[in-house]
Amino acid sequence: MDTLISAYQPSNYQPSPNEPYMNNDQLAYFKNKLIHQKMQLIEKIRGTIEKIQSLQSVDADILDRSNTQIDIESELKSNQRYNRLIKEIDGALSRIEDGSFGYCELSGEPIGLRRLEVLPFAAMSVKSLEQLETLPMAANQSVIINRTLSAR
Repeated sequence: MDTLISAYQPSNYQPSPNEPYMNNDQLAYFKNKLIHQKMQLIEKIRGTIEKIQSLQSVDADILDRSNTQIDIESELKSNQRYNRLIKEIDGALSRIEDGSFGYCELSGEPIGLRRLEVLPFAAMSVKSLEQLETLPMAANQSVIINRTLSAR
């Protein structure tokens, strides 16, 4: 497989289960989708930073200061969520480059086009997620820790 997947994709292309799974067209489609989502998140981060900067005024009234602080904390939480999503998108883009995109990190089975269409940075299949949920908490944490360590 070509390690440098072209980002070019006809605008009307839609992945189909009738074609080979994770062919170059599908990989380019999902790469474009991920890059687009990342760009949207970066814009949202810029917006939250601008909003935080505009909120950082010196209010004389304690209630105004309290409300401002709550607004800033809310924006910071949004920023954290956006940054976490960007990391997941970057992970998916790396998987596209190394050839593992579209396959479950736990089982190696295909994640599926429908799931990837909704959540293109998904790293696990629904079946693996369901199995993780049924594991006792200690075993579940062990699997997650091992997955995190192997991703580094």
